[in-house]
Amino acid sequence: MKDCKVNVLGTTYKIRFRHENEDEKLQELSGYCDYSNKTIVVAILEKSVDSVDNIESVQKSVLRHEIMHAFLYESGLDGQSCNTDCWANNEEMIDWFALQSKKIFKAFKRAGAL
Repeated sequence: MKDCKVNVLGTTYKIRFRHENEDEKLQELSGYCDYSNKTIVVAILEKSVDSVDNIESVQKSVLRHEIMHAFLYESGLDGQSCNTDCWANNEEMIDWFALQSKKIFKAFKRAGAL
């Protein structure tokens, strides 16, 4: 996977892949979305005895997760709070995913996250 840029609802986000020793946040996280500078960072995972077999699949999953955070942030939904037990039944969220999914999948594809 390589560094790139994606469009998130009209805002350009940089996607960066970094080793743990290049970014101290990755010592605790597999990835993160920094809204302040519109950057998504995903850890480059190393093969080890304790790692999963398909590292690329895990990295893509982390990338999709962080892109979703960016979409929610750019939609103004990052600070919304409701009972998390009912979020899947929340019509606002269902409508949002239905309306934004094409754009989200375009960003996933552009980032190589599929």
